[in-house]
Amino acid sequence: MTEVWKYLTENAIARWIAAAIVFLLGWEAVKRHLKEAGRRAEREASAIKQAQIKEAVTTRTTEIITKERNNADAAITARDGNAGYPNSDSVPDSIAAILFRKERRDETG
Repeated sequence: MTEVWKYLTENAIARWIAAAIVFLLGWEAVKRHLKEAGRRAEREASAIKQAQIKEAVTTRTTEIITKERNNADAAITARDGNAGYPNSDSVPDSIAAILFRKERRDETG
C-alpha cells in the first residue's frame, strides 16, 4: 500500500488526475447544493404567492357577499316601502303560498 501511495504522490500525472477527480466531486456537490437552494427558494416563493392569492380571494369573496346582502336588503326595503306592492291578504292563497314563503315562515315559526 505504501508503494502505491508513494507512486501517486510522486507522479505528477497521478496528482493531476487526483486533483481533477477531487475538483469534479466538489463541483457536483456545489451544483447539488445550488439546485436544492433554488428548489427551496421556489417553494417559499410559491407558498407566499399562494397565501397572497388565498387572501385576495377571501377578501373579494367577502366584498361580493357583503354587496349582495346589501343589495338584497335594499330590494326588500324598497319592496316593503312600496304601498302598491301586494301583500299576502290581497292575493289568492295558492299564489300567496309561492310569493310570500318567507313571510309565512316568519308567521308560523
